[in-house]
Amino acid sequence: MDGGRNLRSQMKNKNVSDIQQNPETTTEQEENEDNGETKLGEASTDHNALLQALTKLHTELKDFKQGMRRDLDKFKNDVKKVLKDDLAEFKGEVMRELQSQNANIAEAQTPIADMETACLEMKETLMAVVKENTEMRGKVVDLESRSRRNNIRIYGVPEEKEGRSVIEFVNELFKHHLALPEGLELRVQRAHRALIPKPAAASSPRSIIVNFLEFHVKELVLRKAWQQKIEINGKILYFDNDYATDVMERRKAYGPIKAALREKGIRFRMPHTKKKRRVQ
Repeated sequence: MDGGRNLRSQMKNKNVSDIQQNPETTTEQEENEDNGETKLGEASTDHNALLQALTKLHTELKDFKQGMRRDLDKFKNDVKKVLKDDLAEFKGEVMRELQSQNANIAEAQTPIADMETACLEMKETLMAVVKENTEMRGKVVDLESRSRRNNIRIYGVPEEKEGRSVIEFVNELFKHHLALPEGLELRVQRAHRALIPKPAAASSPRSIIVNFLEFHVKELVLRKAWQQKIEINGKILYFDNDYATDVMERRKAYGPIKAALREKGIRFRMPHTKKKRRVQ
């Protein structure tokens, strides 16, 4: 503002000096001076308006910034309050759930302890039953073996080779192929094929079970049969004791060992097949 006044004062003084030196151009200069003053006044007015606008904009920006800060502070406080309330509610729910779970656990501890006791009692009873069953099974196998002690089995006799009477077939077989003492009465009580379905033609024939009245005769026949080779239709017959099913299963486990010993020509005897089972 002061700069504008000084500029106009200087121009006015300059114009006065020029008028005094050149009176002819006084009117023209006065007109130009008036136009210059008018333009300077308009420029000063525009400058003032711009300053006012900038001042107003600065004030508005300052007010907007303060308003935003207030809004952000309010939003932050609202968020904190909501989070605090939600956290407190969640914590309360968790605590209630934990209390409920603790109550359920405490309530279930007694039945669980009772069940554990009952399970221990049932386990002891079951172990006793298993032990008794094992002993009974051993006795049953022993009784079955005793009932078969007068029996022998003959393996390899072709199907239908025995004809209509198995007893007559085995009597003739023993008398003609075994070196038995003269006058020995075999006293074969029963003789029959193993009680399983008849196999196909290409399968191994069923064994023949022979029951003797006297044990010592059965042992003599079996010993003589082991001492020599007997063939029928070019096939070797095999003789063995009539073992119980459980004993047969145990003897089968020695199959590979027996085969290896035979290949090397080593004589052997089967181990005792009675197996003691320990119940823990």
